[in-house]
Amino acid sequence: MTPDVPILIVGGGSVGLSLAGELGWRGVPCLLVERSDHLNPHPRANAVANRTMEYYRRWGIDETIANTGIPSDMPGRYFWVSTLAGHKIHQIDLPPAAKIKENARGGYASDEHSWSPYLKTITGQDEVEKILLDHARAQPSVDLSFGVELTGFEDKGDHVITSLRNVITGEQREVTCRYLAACDGGRSPIRESFGRPMSGRAALARFVSIYFRSEGFLDAGKFGHGNIFFPLHRDHRGFILNWDGKATFTYHLILPEDRDWTDVDPIATVCDVVKAPVDVEIYSVQPWNAHALTADDYRVSENIFLVGDAAHLFTPTGGFGMNTGVSDAIDLAWKLKARLDGWGGETLLASYSAERQPVGVRNTRAAAGSFDELFACMQNGDELDAETAEGEALRADLHASLKEQEKLISSSGTLLGYRYEGSPIIQPDGSPEPEDHPRHYRPTARPGHRAPHVWLADGTALMDHFGKDFTLLVTDPAALSAAEELKASFDERGVPVRLLQVNERRVRDTYETGLVLIRPDMMVAWRGNDTPAHPTKLVDRVTGA
Repeated sequence: MTPDVPILIVGGGSVGLSLAGELGWRGVPCLLVERSDHLNPHPRANAVANRTMEYYRRWGIDETIANTGIPSDMPGRYFWVSTLAGHKIHQIDLPPAAKIKENARGGYASDEHSWSPYLKTITGQDEVEKILLDHARAQPSVDLSFGVELTGFEDKGDHVITSLRNVITGEQREVTCRYLAACDGGRSPIRESFGRPMSGRAALARFVSIYFRSEGFLDAGKFGHGNIFFPLHRDHRGFILNWDGKATFTYHLILPEDRDWTDVDPIATVCDVVKAPVDVEIYSVQPWNAHALTADDYRVSENIFLVGDAAHLFTPTGGFGMNTGVSDAIDLAWKLKARLDGWGGETLLASYSAERQPVGVRNTRAAAGSFDELFACMQNGDELDAETAEGEALRADLHASLKEQEKLISSSGTLLGYRYEGSPIIQPDGSPEPEDHPRHYRPTARPGHRAPHVWLADGTALMDHFGKDFTLLVTDPAALSAAEELKASFDERGVPVRLLQVNERRVRDTYETGLVLIRPDMMVAWRGNDTPAHPTKLVDRVTGA
């Protein structure tokens, strides 16, 4: 049958909006429904990862996101303190985003600032979602319906029948779709209706999140501007996120086992951590729980997929949760389009879970490990500020431990170094798998890895020249005829691919071979120096046929 809409997205948070935005950018019709009639105004995540910003760069919204958060001329400063009125235990300083951008174009160094056009963009999730919503609304193929909830669904094999209800009027309607994407959060009713298990560690900690404004908060403390403060005193432990470089913050306080979030006085809590009676305006207070859980399969039926928090639940340490979910959406979007357009093979959609579920396990474990290490440093009380030999020794021990935990902030290895090892739609080249290090990333075009970023001689990024579909990158002029032969095999199968010739030594040195096949999601599918022995088999493999 012909469905009412090809793709129905349930959930209008950052991941659902990103999926709608990617589909809209690709011209794919979709309907997004969200039970709430508005976006969540309470900022949760604060870091838009470099990989996520690379995706948003293609849509042209990266600068808007960067300019909405911490001003680009302010340094990135991160403090681990007893309290904001106490001792500094550890500090990390990163150059301002504007300086990183300026320096990156001057040369291709081997440090973290050259691995991507971005490092970490500090913008509140609430502001990011507003920008994502505006982008999705601007796409002619995207239909957004807030105040509408999914009340039932049934996968019929070649389509899904859904029941939708307007939460204000109570009006019911039936909508059929070809595919259903569950972006409906950590308590996903869609996932739970299938009874699919989640594996990992539950209930690592309970938090209360206090979103507030205080003009005098930073002045009352001892440390000035900071992107994040980590109070280590056991009565104040948690983290404080600064949203604008000035006066707007969210304090995520870890609750002891015997305390309910409703018992927390938010104004007193803010004043206590800075040890001063500052003026505080509370915007909102919300509880939440930290987990490290991943669904065992992201494809719960033939045509229904789990995306974002519906597929995995994180601790916030490292800033991996939202960013992992956005990468889920990008992976799924091009595969759905390929199936709808007819060139995606029968096994292409199965590769979504095969690729993304192991990354979910990897990233939730990395975040939980960082939380465990940080929480172990949050077990002390007033002795943290003791002006004694014992106090100095305690602070020195904690400093040494925290220095080993800098992957909490400098985590490009996790954010850029993920790989789709063993994916059924990747053609391996026999090269050894590099170390998967949480901090350090080695740019590599090995199949299954992210296509590395390179600044070109004209000042543009190589990724700016990738197509919406497959890109066959030619780094050696001698390989051009082989590239044209391989492209003919794609054309024969009706698979869209474009040739991209870049004759720059920096690109050849980074990508290592004369030909590199880059997928629509900017991941490397294959590389070589000549046409493969059976080019149509390669085409069939990378398209799931």
